[in-house]
Amino acid sequence: MKPFHIMAKPIGPICNLDCTYCYYLEKENLYAGSGRDFRMADDVLETYIRQYIQSQPAQQVSFAWQGGEPTLLGIPFFERVVELQKKHAAGKTIDNAFQTNGTLLNDEWGEFLARNKFLIGLSVDGPEEIHDTYRVDKGG
Repeated sequence: MKPFHIMAKPIGPICNLDCTYCYYLEKENLYAGSGRDFRMADDVLETYIRQYIQSQPAQQVSFAWQGGEPTLLGIPFFERVVELQKKHAAGKTIDNAFQTNGTLLNDEWGEFLARNKFLIGLSVDGPEEIHDTYRVDKGG
């Protein structure tokens, strides 16, 4: 068995920004009227974590979390992620990477991410004038 990598989008296309170039936000329309909130259900989360760890032949397993915007799920969601990873680790080392636009990060997030040794990717679109032109919030 060969190792492989999956990037999880536990909140799907939901984001607090409305970047002018984003092709992913329109994916929300695929479920219009379904009442779906896009949040990965706890049973799905546990199955994903268990199966992903079990399927990796190496001792080190790397999880990647992206969105939309994963911080919209809140710290309790990612505390549950860490709890489930520990439960199913079976002696393997678990790493987490987290891609965020950074707008919702605060001291509480910083403490959680540092304590759990998450690798953080912060999305920035170049110099300030370019970044601020294209990476706008829902109010423009």
